Amino acid sequence: MRKLILTAASCAAIMISGAAAAQGRGGGAGGGPGMGAGPPMTPPGQMGGGMGSSDYARDIASQRGQFGRDFATQQRETAQQRAAQYRQSAQQRRADALQLAQMARSGARLPANASGKIRSALKDDMEAWRDAFQVGRQDWQAMRDQWLLDRDSLTPEQWALQRANWFAARDAWISNQRTWASTRRH
Repeated sequence: MRKLILTAASCAAIMISGAAAAQGRGGGAGGGPGMGAGPPMTPPGQMGGGMGSSDYARDIASQRGQFGRDFATQQRETAQQRAAQYRQSAQQRRADALQLAQMARSGARLPANASGKIRSALKDDMEAWRDAFQVGRQDWQAMRDQWLLDRDSLTPEQWALQRANWFAARDAWISNQRTWASTRRH
């Protein structure tokens, strides 16, 4: 009895898989004779409509070339937008730092908790500089070690001056990079 049930189940499974295979060969919905899904493929050189295979190849190559040009233009525009955003943000941050340093030079007392905030702002300034100019690890570490001292090592007024001095060092670094780059162009 058990053998009869297993044999009947096996036959049913074979019949179901055979029907599915016949349907995939064009016996059902979803394809033409001998095809799975989609239109039949025409071999190269036998394409209709008056356009030869070399014309199709040129058209594809032209589209790929245009894609590359469009992509390069988009990347250039994106880089220019990021540079403009960095310049605008850096100018504002620099102005804030110089104003705070001027207050410190004039004898204004800054709150005791300002040391951490000014040091954090300096760190943010330095990270934005690193990202914008793709500064290498070694240069970044040297600059960080020079300018980002322990928070408690300076008074808030000294931190304000430290941040303003960093902007002066950053400006000198940018100027040196531009000079170096302009000598390499020729």
